[in-house]
This record gives sequence, C-alpha cells and structure tokens, in this order.
Amino acid sequence: MEKTPLHPIERKVLASLRDAPKVFDLLVSSSGLLPDQVRRSISWLSSKGLVTTTEVSSVEFSASGLPPELTFLERLRESGGEASVAFLRTALGEDRSFSAAMGRAVSGRWVEVKEGITGQFVVLKDREAGKALQDLVALLKKGASEASIPAAQKDTLTDLVKRGLVAKEETKTVSVSITADGVEALKSAAEEGFEKLTPEILSSIRATGLDVKLRPIDVTASAPQFHPGRRHPVKEIIAEVREVYLSMGFKEIIGEAVQPAFWNFDALFTPQDHPARELQDTFYVKDMRDQRISRSGVVANVAAAHEAGWKTGSKGWRYKWNVEEARRLVLRTHNTAVTVQATRDSGGAETRVFSVAKVYRNESLDYKHLAELHQMEGIVIGDGLNLRHLIGVLTKFYGKLGMSGVKLWPSYFPYTEPSMQVMVYYDKVGKWLEMGGSGIFRPEVTWPLGVKKPVIAWGCGLERLLMLRLGMEDIRELYNNDLGWLRERQEIAGPQNIL
Repeated sequence: MEKTPLHPIERKVLASLRDAPKVFDLLVSSSGLLPDQVRRSISWLSSKGLVTTTEVSSVEFSASGLPPELTFLERLRESGGEASVAFLRTALGEDRSFSAAMGRAVSGRWVEVKEGITGQFVVLKDREAGKALQDLVALLKKGASEASIPAAQKDTLTDLVKRGLVAKEETKTVSVSITADGVEALKSAAEEGFEKLTPEILSSIRATGLDVKLRPIDVTASAPQFHPGRRHPVKEIIAEVREVYLSMGFKEIIGEAVQPAFWNFDALFTPQDHPARELQDTFYVKDMRDQRISRSGVVANVAAAHEAGWKTGSKGWRYKWNVEEARRLVLRTHNTAVTVQATRDSGGAETRVFSVAKVYRNESLDYKHLAELHQMEGIVIGDGLNLRHLIGVLTKFYGKLGMSGVKLWPSYFPYTEPSMQVMVYYDKVGKWLEMGGSGIFRPEVTWPLGVKKPVIAWGCGLERLLMLRLGMEDIRELYNNDLGWLRERQEIAGPQNIL
C-alpha cells in the first residue's frame, strides 16, 4: 500500500477506532473533536479507504394510554363481570370508542352479548381476557425496541401503531470501522514527524543540530467546494447598464411602481379606448384613484390634445376625454411613465436621463413572457435632435454592452413620430435581434408639458439582453432561484472597458 499522509484530525479519529467500531456520537466524545471535524474526517478517510461506514437503524415504540378495549374490560370487571350496554357506553364516554372497544372484545371472544329484560348486557367470558394486550401495553409504556417485542405480539403492535395508539420512532446511526489499511496508515503516521515548527523545536535544532522531520502534505487531496456570495445575474446586468448610461453623461431617475393612468397613458397621447389600457393587458389597483388629477394646468393641456390637438396643429383623437379614467391607478406598464414626467420637469432645458426598473404586464407566462420584467428607458432633450442622433446614442450604448451594430426599423407607437423598433446585431449568435421601441416624442406629448424642443426616447427590455449573454432559451429560468444554476453559471461576458 502506498503511504498516505494523515492530517492530525484524521489521526485522532483513526486512534479512536483502533480498539473497536464506534457510532458517530461515541466517536465524537472519544476523539475530543467537534462533530463537524469528525464528519469531515470520516469523509476524507473513507475516500482514502482507511475507514468504512455502516448505517444502523433502530426502532423504538412507546404508548401513553390504554386501548379502548382494555378500558372496556376494566369497567366490566369493576361491575363484577357483567354490565348493561348502556352503562358501558356511558363509562367509555365516546360512542366511537365504545363501538370499537366492544367490537374488538366480541371478536376476541372475551365477552358475550345477551338480551335481558331491560335491554342488552355484556358478560365477561374469560377472567384472563386481554392479558396479552395488557402486558404489551405495559412494556410499551416503558419504551421498547423492535427486538424486545415478542414475535407473537408483532401483529398486535402493528395494529396499535396503525390505530395511532402507539408511537413509532425510527433512528439511524452511522457506525464507523477502521480498515486494515487504516491500521497501517496509523502506524506509519507515528513516524511522519512533527506537524509544524515551533520555537521550542527550532531551539532544539540549534542546540543539538538534529535533523527534524516534518509531516508530508498530500497535495493531491481535493479542496472543499466554496460558494461565495454574489449578485444575481439580473442585478449584475442592471449595474452594468447603469454604468454605461452614467459614462455617457446621463442621470438616473426613479419613479413609483404605481402610477396614475394619466402619466402611464394619457400624457403619452394614448387614447382612453386604446387596447393596451384594457384589463387583459394592464394591472389596475382595484377601486383606487389619484384624486389629485384634475382638469387644470398640464392635465387640461393633455386633455385638449386628446380631444382636438390643443395648439399642436393636430386634430387629436376626437373624443370626450374623461378625467376619471386618467385618475385610475395602474402598475406601470413601461418606464416611459417616469421619463415623460422628467420631460415635464425639465422645463425645456437640455436633459439626459435614464431609468432601469420593473414594469408590469398582464401577460400569459411562458418561455418568453413574464408578468413583471425590467425595462431600461432613456430620453434626451435638446435643440435640433433627430433620428440620426437617436441612432448615434443607441449605437454607442449597445456598443458598450458588446453589440456590434444597431438598426432602427419603422414601427408605430401612439406617442412617437417617427416610431422605430431597435434592432441590434449580436455576434455570438450572428443575428439581428429586436430589443424594444424608440422614436421622437410627438408634439401632442411634449407641447402640453411645456417642452417644444425635440425629445428622442427609447425603451428596451433587459431580460432579453441577459438571455442573449447567458445563452438561455426560457426567460423563467432567470427567476427560478435554482442554486445549482446560480453557482455553476459563468460570469456574464460583459465589455472589458465601459469608460
């Protein structure tokens, strides 16, 4: 056998096993080690073939009360061996207990039921009736192992357990034995030398000039797995996206998850009969409204834009705008509800802001849809902005996230004109992929808010980008909280230099 270096803890465990096998708890007390140290040592020694482990099971039974049939017999004996059925029913208290007790007493031929003048009565046939059961219960009350139960009583015991009258507790213990190789390794360990150098040993070396031997270290031993804490991949990419936006001179804004329908829809020139505002697409807060919304100021401007275009030259949507509909509270369906408020707050000054947060859609859950997801939105307000500026901002943004190309394809949204779908080229899959929507806010959106400069805007999904990074097909896997996947996945392959 090749000599196997032993750790000092392994030596202690093997020394404790030298005389006889031991169960785990006894091994802990005899070795003087902590339970976790012994547990790990057993694992190490077992992998080296120096100990073997055997699982030992034991079963204990206990009873706290009497079966109803024994109580039935006691009451019958107290009555001189004969009693009416009515009396016994009252003595046992519960109809179900009495019926079960009497049924077992009759089937066991312990008693006989007879008809009398005043009704049925019960006669004890055998003075020793129920003694075997009584002896078994007395044994169980003290606590009994499976091996101590007489073979003739096994079926009775099984019945008592099934009826819930006896508790059965099964325990498993591990017995550890040293192998022949373990004995040899323990002998060799005595010759391995010192565990570590100490000042005393060094002094002895100087004084005597002796050659000191140190215990060899097993460099082939496997190291324990280590799972350090880390951020969830969604949190990682949110942090990365924030860093990219900040490096481009943007300022982050944060808004409430619950928004009035006014900011989520009306301020974005979405008509009040638009399909997106229906219950099958949007989560509304039941029976709640924002009473601060009234037809005055900005709200009045937006209402007029809906009805007839206000001062924009548009004809609007040509319907009667309803303030009650605008007051309804919704879980925001997009972060544009936040960036449009930033547009109003800008007062027409040049502005660059972004928002990365959850949005909520009343979607059917499947491999590519969730009811809540993250969206990254941004706007830029400035003189002379057009689609070329929008393409430039998005190209730079996605370039910093590792995408080599950006295209804008014509599309339609109620609040932008022109409206464009954002397409990015991802080299890893060799495809153009749709990431979200973009465009230039319509005058019907910006003018009622007091902003006449062009506003370029975009809103793109975050989970879709992350799925591309991780090569995932099912969006639900991101939120399954699978610890195995979270531990084993590779780092997100983000850009090397954001700034």
